Amino acid sequence: MAFKATGFHDAVSYKIVHESGVVNAMHQNVTTSNGKLYSVLAVNSGKNTAYLKIFDTPDATIASTQPIIILRIAAQSTEIYEIPGGLDFNNLSFCATQNQNPLDNNSAVTTLDVKLVCS
Repeated sequence: MAFKATGFHDAVSYKIVHESGVVNAMHQNVTTSNGKLYSVLAVNSGKNTAYLKIFDTPDATIASTQPIIILRIAAQSTEIYEIPGGLDFNNLSFCATQNQNPLDNNSAVTTLDVKLVCS
């Protein structure tokens, strides 16, 4: 599990957030500021489907905070979601769970490699 947030403040106003080994542990306020979410890339190399849940709160809690987005990441696949115009957020947090239910806190039976492109 290695979290990386990279900004290119000299050239462009985008940040790339990269987290490997995403399961049901919450990754909170990953951009440390507000912005727009433009793209999500998730790699699931395991044999089970997982659900990537994205929250707009700095202190999201699994099983009690409603996500703003739930993305199905099929087994042994790479999923790319593009958001033209971006999705506004204040505090971007995320995790992965086993089930689609917004309040599910069962750890995904697989781990995800997640990259987010934000402003």
